[in-house]
Order: sequence, then structure tokens, then C-alpha cells
Amino acid sequence: MPHLTKIKAEPFSHGNDGYRFQSNIQADFSTNTWYKGPDRQLLSFLKDEMSCIANYPELHAESLTGQLADKHHLANDQILICNGSAEAIFLIAQAYQGISSRILVPTFSEYEHACQVFGHKVSYSGTGFLSDDMSTPQGLLWMCNPNNPTGQVFSRELLSQLVKHNPQTLFIVDEAYTEFCMDDCSLVSFIGKFKNLLVLKSMTKNYCLPGLRLGYVLGHQSVIQSLSKLRPPWSVNSLALKAGSYALKNSDVSEEELIEYLSLSRSFRMELEQIKGFEVLPSSTGFFLVKTPMEAGELKLRLIEDYGLLVRDASNFRTLSDYHIRLATLTREKNNLLISALKEIFNVG
Repeated sequence: MPHLTKIKAEPFSHGNDGYRFQSNIQADFSTNTWYKGPDRQLLSFLKDEMSCIANYPELHAESLTGQLADKHHLANDQILICNGSAEAIFLIAQAYQGISSRILVPTFSEYEHACQVFGHKVSYSGTGFLSDDMSTPQGLLWMCNPNNPTGQVFSRELLSQLVKHNPQTLFIVDEAYTEFCMDDCSLVSFIGKFKNLLVLKSMTKNYCLPGLRLGYVLGHQSVIQSLSKLRPPWSVNSLALKAGSYALKNSDVSEEELIEYLSLSRSFRMELEQIKGFEVLPSSTGFFLVKTPMEAGELKLRLIEDYGLLVRDASNFRTLSDYHIRLATLTREKNNLLISALKEIFNVG
């Protein structure tokens, strides 16, 4: 195949973009989903339920809403199911269009994207901006916990105190990766206590179902009602609803599996740290940032073209450099493929 040309990451591009290249991807390190892939029994279940696509899905995902209400001990009107948490992000930005928004960076780019689309006055702060006695500005504050792409975790105690003492700020806390760390950092238990808190949850990360698009937002009834008025009908497709229902009843990552995964990730990071010129940043999850001696865009295409390996060019995350990549831990065998490839590229004997 012809040699690929380095492509600069677009401002709002994401991982899992192997479809852009005419290459056989052997291992995808660019996506923060469960490393073992979808549950096989779940896939078999969906195959048997395929006929559901002959009918419209539930208008407002009523059945799955009820299941989630039971799971989180909340009322149905405190929950809004969406076509992925990305839809929730855009609904929130639309509901509060024109307001001031502060985003803790580096982080998931769709917060900024949605705020720009709906005319927010956007400002940015590093994660060191947070302290338990601080006063936050009026408007919205967007953050991811554990944070993407750094894997940094903010304590539940710190965040709950911030929410409590800053009623002038609506805190949007994206918890897409809480199942990927050992820290008990979720704010879901505070949903009924604070009106100024929205928690975003994903059902595609830990179940490895990103192609189905399924997520939800938890919050005060008045805010959820405002968001629901903006959501289009039949927002979530029938198969996604079936998958969500099945996952809540049957699938979950056990503590033993998570410990094994995080141990695998630590070993992966330690191997990478041995490569000269590599700076591996600490992380509490299975994904992490690496600063390499080669520009991220060039390294990404080298790995695709010569080895069939896909990494996340992290240079488009605000505050990161052109040399940052993000990696998600995979199986030991696949991790070794990347380590071997990087040693060849950087002439490590």
C-alpha cells in the first residue's frame, strides 16, 4: 500500500478511527473500552433479539429508565437516557445556551465542542484549579472523573463539598470511566441532595458497546425535564435498549477482573517507561498518556502502516503537546505487540 501522509489531529477528532485508513488493524489502543471486548452472551442475546428492529423503540426509553431508577435508587424523572453520553452533553449545552462555561482541561473535547455550537462563553482551567474551599464562577463547570485522557481521579469528598458550597454553579461530572478504577469516586448518591449537579454515565465503555450508543444523565427533576424537552423522539434505538437492559441484569466487571486489568496496565506502563525518551504519566485507570520523542501524528501513522496498531493521537487535547499519545491497556499479547513495535521504531536493542 502507498505510504501514508501524516495527518494533524482535528480539534474534535477521537480515537477508534481506524476506518479512516486502508489498513488491517490488529490491535486498537486508541479506545477506552473494556479490553476483553463485548460479553459473548450479550452478543448472542442481541442476535436473538434482532427482530426488534422491525418496530419503533420505546419513545422515551421507559423500561430501561425504570431499571436504572432501581439500580441507582432514584425516581424515573431524575434520569434521562440518551443516544450515548455525547447526546447528553449537547442537550445540556443547548438547554443553557449562551451561558458561561468553565472546562477543566485537558479533557474530552465534546464539552468544548457542544459549548461552541450553542454560543457559550468558554474558559479553561487546569485540574489544579480545584480545592475544597474554593468559590466557583456562576454558570456551568464541566469535568470528567476519572479524567479522560489523563486517568486522574478526583475524590468524592472534594467534589461533593464543591457542589454543596457553590450553588451558583451547575456541575456536570462525566463518570464514563468510574468502573475502570478502584476509587469510589462517583457522585450518584448526591443526586437527590443537590440541584446543581448532573452526572453523566456511559453504558458503552465497560460493556464495550460503543457502536450502539447508549448513555444517560442523572440530575434534579427540573433540570432533567428541561433536557428531555430537547431530546428528539426515539433517540435510542431498540438494540441499544435491549443491550442496556441485558447488561444491567447480567453483566458487570467483577472486582477480581478489575484488579487483574489494572495490574496489567501497570506492567504495560512500566515496560513503556523503559524505552528511552518516553515519559509515561501516572493514571488510576487502564488508559494513560505517553509523551514520546516523535510527533504523535507521525508515530500514529508509522504504527498503522508498518504494524497494524492504532494509538490515540492526543495532540488535539487542549494543553497537551504534539508529542502526546493516549494508550488503553489491552491483553498482554497485544500490549507486547506495541512495545516491540515501539522498540523497533526507536532503535531499542
